[in-house]
Amino acid sequence: MKSIVAISMLFLSGCALFGSDRIMPVTMNFPQAPEPLLLEPEKLDPLPEDAKELTELLENSTVNYGKHRELQMKYLQWQRWYEQHRRIHKETTGE
Repeated sequence: MKSIVAISMLFLSGCALFGSDRIMPVTMNFPQAPEPLLLEPEKLDPLPEDAKELTELLENSTVNYGKHRELQMKYLQWQRWYEQHRRIHKETTGE
C-alpha cells in the first residue's frame, strides 16, 4: 500500500513539474544566407586606355553589361530571400 502511495505521489509531482503551465520558449536564430548570394561581385572590365576602335568599346560594353545584369539579378534574389526569411522569422518568433 505504501508503494502505491509513493508511486502516485511521484507521478503527481512529475505532472506538476512537466505540466502544461510551464511553457518553454523556443528560440530561433535568423537563417544564414545561401552561399551564392554572399560571393563577391565580379569587377567590371575597364576600357584599355589605348583602345581606339569602336569594336573594342562595344565588346567591353557588352561584357560589362552582362556582369551588371548578373549582379542585378543576384541583388534582387538577395532582397527576395531576405524579405521572405525576415517575414517568416517575425511570424515564428513574434519579434
